[in-house]
Amino acid sequence: MIQLDYLFEQELLEDVPYQLIRAGMKDPWLVLSARKVLGIINEVEGTWTQIVGDDIPPMAIEKMGILINRQQFSWLPELIKNQWPKYVLDVIVENLERYEIICHEKACKRHFEKRFTLGIHALAERESAMVFNVRCFQMADSYEVIKAPSIDRYA
Repeated sequence: MIQLDYLFEQELLEDVPYQLIRAGMKDPWLVLSARKVLGIINEVEGTWTQIVGDDIPPMAIEKMGILINRQQFSWLPELIKNQWPKYVLDVIVENLERYEIICHEKACKRHFEKRFTLGIHALAERESAMVFNVRCFQMADSYEVIKAPSIDRYA
């Protein structure tokens, strides 16, 4: 499950805090405010839309979508697949800190482990500690790559 907090800032009106909850990566987002379920939003053909409920301002939905799309879990799986297309079959986001990498059946596990362990530190955000469970397609054995948080030395 993934949970995000969003504060909708409005001119001349009180700011509204929202909580966005998603059970799985293919599921839409449940939107709550003050512990009350307001509705469900999802990206439909590139546009963030409220698919259930009617209490969320359209501008808030748009800005929630921008927040969601900027999150690492939204773009990192595709980036990993594009970086190592000969090795990676799929990337599953388990939660904000855990990802499962599924390699092609014929991918060389040793070669990929070396490349991935070095490369993921450059691709993933610096501030986040993350665990990548890597396994080959239809095989029981797996290994973990841990990307520890790092401090930007130029900050």
